[in-house]
Amino acid sequence: MYFEKKISIVMPVYNTSVLFLKEAVSSILGQSFDEFEFIIIDDGSAAPVRDYLDSLEDPRIRIIRNEKNLGITKSLNTGFRAAKGKYIARMDSDDISLPGRLQKQYTFMERHPDVIICGTETEAIGSAEGKQGNLSGKYRIEDTEEYRIKMLFENPGPFHPTAFFRHEKLLEHGILYDESLYYAQDYGMWETISHYGNVAVLEDVLFLRRKHENQISTAHRERQIQCDKMTQRKLLSELLGSVTEEEMDLHYVHSTGAFRDAKITPEVVQWYERILKANDRRRIYNKRKLKKRILIIERRLVEQSFTKEMSKLDKLRLVFKYLPFPYAVRETKEIALLKFRSLISD
Repeated sequence: MYFEKKISIVMPVYNTSVLFLKEAVSSILGQSFDEFEFIIIDDGSAAPVRDYLDSLEDPRIRIIRNEKNLGITKSLNTGFRAAKGKYIARMDSDDISLPGRLQKQYTFMERHPDVIICGTETEAIGSAEGKQGNLSGKYRIEDTEEYRIKMLFENPGPFHPTAFFRHEKLLEHGILYDESLYYAQDYGMWETISHYGNVAVLEDVLFLRRKHENQISTAHRERQIQCDKMTQRKLLSELLGSVTEEEMDLHYVHSTGAFRDAKITPEVVQWYERILKANDRRRIYNKRKLKKRILIIERRLVEQSFTKEMSKLDKLRLVFKYLPFPYAVRETKEIALLKFRSLISD
C-alpha cells in the first residue's frame, strides 16, 4: 500500500489556551524527524485560536475546520480520514512532544511489523506528579491475551496522545473511533484495535502531559465514566450476556482502581466468580491469566479494606477470608518481607 507521507500527526483543537497551543505546535514542528504532515482540526474555536492557526506558515501543516463544534471523537475521525501517512501519530493541543518522539516511534514500528500501535512513557507538567506510563518494560510488547483481559477491568493504555498507529491496519479493517463515545474514545479504540495486532509502549519519556483543571478528564469526569462503562459493557455482555446497571456500577467501581474507598465484600467476590465461571463456559479468555488478574484486583480491594483501627490479626483474618489459601499464604510471606506494607502498619 502506497502512502504519500511517512507520518500524519493528527491534533484536534477547541479553544485551547493559545499559550499552550503554541507550545504544542512548536513541539511538533521541532521534531528531529521532519518527514510528516501535521493535520490540525479546528473544532469551531473562537477568534484567538483561529487567528493563531491562520498565522502558521509551515508547509507541513494542514488545517481542517469544522463548521461547528463536533467534539474530539468526530474530529479525530476527520483527521484520520484525511491522513496520508504510513503511520498516524496522535497529539493533544495542550501537551508537548519531546524532540525525538516521532523518530523513535517510527523506528520502533518499522522494526516491529506485528505491532499495530505504540505509545511512550510520559511525564506530567503543571503537577507534582512525575513519570507515568501504562505498560512497563523497555519496548515491551504486552502479551495480547493479558492486555485484552486487563481491558475487561480498566483502560489498559497507552496514554492516548502518545499513540502511534499503523495506518495500513486501520484501513484494512475499517477502524475508526467509535463516535458514540464522546469521551474515553481511546478505551473503545484499544478494544477494537487489539484484535488485529500487538500493543507496545516505549520506555523512553517522549511526551509531557499537562495537568490543569480544564482537562476533559477532570472537568467532565462523570460523562467520561459513562463512556468507560460503554466499552466495559460491550466486553462483559460478550462474556455474561445481559448486564444490569447495578452490576456495571459494581464492576466499574471495584475493578478500575480509581476508587480508593472501594472495599472487598462477599458480593464483589461472587461477581468475579461469575466472570470466571462464564469464561469457563465460553472460553473467551485464558483461564489462568484471567484468574491472575482477578486476584490482583481482589488483593488491592483487601488492602483498601484495612483501617487504622484494625489489629494485625484482624487484617490477617481478612486476607485469609477473601484470598485463596495458597495465595494468602504467599501474601503472609510478603508481609514478612515488608512488601504488603499496609497490613503491618497500624
